[in-house]
Amino acid sequence: MPDLTATIRSAVVARRPVDARERGSVSRFVELFDGLARPFDEHASKVHVTASAILVSDDRRRVVLHRHKRLQLWLQPGGHIDADELPWNGALRETLEETGLPAVLVDADAPDGPALLHVDVHSGGRGHTHLDLRYLVEASHVKPTPPAGESQDVQWFAWHQAIDLADAGLEGILRALQPGEAKVRAVRNTDAGGCAQVYMRSREFALPTVPSVHPPREIRRWMADEVVGRTDMWVAEVDGTIVGLMVLAADVGSAGWIEQLYIDPAWMGRGLGDRFVQLAKERLSAGLQLWTFQVNEPARRFYERHGFVAAELTDGAGNEERAPDVRYHWSP
Repeated sequence: MPDLTATIRSAVVARRPVDARERGSVSRFVELFDGLARPFDEHASKVHVTASAILVSDDRRRVVLHRHKRLQLWLQPGGHIDADELPWNGALRETLEETGLPAVLVDADAPDGPALLHVDVHSGGRGHTHLDLRYLVEASHVKPTPPAGESQDVQWFAWHQAIDLADAGLEGILRALQPGEAKVRAVRNTDAGGCAQVYMRSREFALPTVPSVHPPREIRRWMADEVVGRTDMWVAEVDGTIVGLMVLAADVGSAGWIEQLYIDPAWMGRGLGDRFVQLAKERLSAGLQLWTFQVNEPARRFYERHGFVAAELTDGAGNEERAPDVRYHWSP
């Protein structure tokens, strides 16, 4: 490829991040990549480009992960790029070397190479920083046969299992790729962990400038002890994975409330928010109110599109984050 550097940079800049982690990785990738004379050479700098594969079965119902021998984490196959090797071919080679599965690149014949699926910047150990490019590959659902010397813990997983095992740098793209339609249903007690994860991932993505005043441990406890099973709560689920949540509260004599409405960033733009709001209007048909932060312009546009009108602006003194907020009201 005549100008691989420009092709890769353009593909990274064009990424629509699946979560806050990838959004930060895209910015960091470009910043570091632009300072490298030989970005694909692992020996030229401790900062270099690597390539990984998201390996799915040809029916897209399963995904392969392997347990890294040193890190003891379940990861996607991937590694360094050989001399004169295109990144996506490196991802394909690493797939065979680490899993023993003969795989193929999806959309391998595209003019600029296969579509860039995901970007993650992370520590590679020994002081190295990996600028990881990820591509979609597929193989038949047969037993992995990793060669001697590679991790022997290589398995096909159902999507919800892989998502539960994945680290923060992999979770987002697995959520985005998970096949199936979301089902909206009443919450179950077993959903608390998944609801807390969606709450944290959604807030981190949508509100990067609004501080979180509670650590993850407290958020998980709050969700399990005070929200799930104690409120009028609804979730969106895809084959065992929670991807959205809504909490409603009736208010005798006045409009009810949408107390919480969060969609996992990997599922934003797929109509789940519309379905939740319609459900809220059906259950609290006399009217609805809600609070959102003033800086959350996408949420404000979303609610206004659904007929909500801004009724009150505050300086944030009444919320934990001390961030300016706005109360919206909907009347049937």
